[in-house]
Amino acid sequence: MTSPFSAEDRAHYRALGLWGEVTLPAMFAETAARVPDRLALVDAPNRAEVFEGAPRRLTYAQMRAEVDRLAGVLQAQGVGPGALVATQLPNIVETVILYLALSRIGAVLSPISIAYRSAELRDLAQVAAFDAYISVATLKGQPYYAERIDALPDGVRRFGLGDGLPAGVVSLDTATAAAPGAVPLDADDLFAVFWTSGTEGVPKAVPKTHNNMMSSSLGAWRLLDLPDGANVLAPFPFVNAAAVGGLMMCWMRTAGALILHHPFDVGVFLDQLKSEDVAYTMVAPTVLVYLREQARDPGLHAALHRLIALGTGSAPPDPEVFVFFEREFEIPVVNFFGSNEGAQMCSSGARVPDPRQRASFFPRDGDESWTPGLRTANGGTFKLVDPATGKTVSTPGALGEMYLKGPTLLPGYYSRAGFDRSRFTADGYFPSGDLFEIAHCGTLIRFHARLRELIVRGGMKISPVELDNALSALPGVREVAVAAYADAQMGEKVCLFVAMQPGRTLTLDQVKTFCDHAGLAKFKWPERLEFRAALPRTPLAKLDRKALARWLAESDGAVA
Repeated sequence: MTSPFSAEDRAHYRALGLWGEVTLPAMFAETAARVPDRLALVDAPNRAEVFEGAPRRLTYAQMRAEVDRLAGVLQAQGVGPGALVATQLPNIVETVILYLALSRIGAVLSPISIAYRSAELRDLAQVAAFDAYISVATLKGQPYYAERIDALPDGVRRFGLGDGLPAGVVSLDTATAAAPGAVPLDADDLFAVFWTSGTEGVPKAVPKTHNNMMSSSLGAWRLLDLPDGANVLAPFPFVNAAAVGGLMMCWMRTAGALILHHPFDVGVFLDQLKSEDVAYTMVAPTVLVYLREQARDPGLHAALHRLIALGTGSAPPDPEVFVFFEREFEIPVVNFFGSNEGAQMCSSGARVPDPRQRASFFPRDGDESWTPGLRTANGGTFKLVDPATGKTVSTPGALGEMYLKGPTLLPGYYSRAGFDRSRFTADGYFPSGDLFEIAHCGTLIRFHARLRELIVRGGMKISPVELDNALSALPGVREVAVAAYADAQMGEKVCLFVAMQPGRTLTLDQVKTFCDHAGLAKFKWPERLEFRAALPRTPLAKLDRKALARWLAESDGAVA
């Protein structure tokens, strides 16, 4: 497949040493040849509750044989270079094997959340013309494939795993074929087409090359400093660039075991931490809080001491949790900020030593107005642009939308028509939609808000993320998030949603007292309080603030 990047970009990033000639199948093949008997893939112990069959544990040699078998079967069925293959799969060993088998024959992976049903699948198929589709017959004991098959357009090749597949679906469980024929692969070929979370409408298709994926993992892997053979526990579904680039790719670089987990079950997760000699995992901030609460458990205490690195992201973490893990276990938690499109900020102990700062701030490395020649952890550069004036901002305290350039950045949104670069500026920057604030020290930046999520109360702009950060320290809360609700006089006001720890309570007056003691400007104080067992998440596990705002609008309409 012709590279989606220009010859100039390809030469530029190679000259910087950020791109090369290695593809993901080549990296895997080298590892399998070097350590064939080392443990490579481990199913979750509750696999049978999610999909059928006993949990599997495969060495690199066993895994390579499975990759070659499935690559041969798919190739014999007409799946070849450039074919776009949609997958809806839980995190089981077959998923990782299929990802590598598809890339082995030059096909392009397009992973889709298992939460999506026929309506969403139909929408995605309209955006990108799928050539094939792979999924499971059942999920959690219920029919799965049969409920989605009608959403597939005519002509899409259909493959599946498990018993009871619909008629016309080719089973991949035990099928065999000749060894796959040699396919010339290039590191600038597409590896995958990921999907945004769809919070702004129909999800957008985000294409990534092998070099994109290599770059996305390189910076994080260096910061984590994981040794050869380190085991990685993956609690996020392999459906976006963060999970595939940040967890699967880290595993490929360490050549240890990839411990699979999905859907998230805290009890199973703790058991895996205790039993699988995990060196690195990445969890949501709420799970960090839970780990702190359970850290006195002897088995978990020992497991946390064995960790070499621990990452978090997707929502504002509690700074005191960072302090706890550093003090009790000498683990400097790494804070990640990223997007499918290619944004990646990493705040590590080496670059931001203060754990409280690290929970909210990221190094300013890569800001072209401040440190020419330096780059972000993944080799990118950026500038912060005032949305009102279009001018670059560079002074401490200033706010700006992050405009990105770099080796992990998409070449343009993907569609049947090709690569859409209409969002890019004339000089090649991608406006991310993320507002960042330059810290008063001048060396750090902090995520402020999504540009479209700002709350405007009486003309005053409020960052929901700033409030999430501040209010996460409320006593007794497990999760917090704010959202706007309509007000005839002020335009919008702030509602606080909380998920409480068991047995704890909270009142709006207590929230206001907390805000007062914290020194928050009064126009930012929540004026409404709502309780939830858990906050809504997108299929990619990000906070779904739009769902909260939508509920507020609908409830206000019902009251009116």
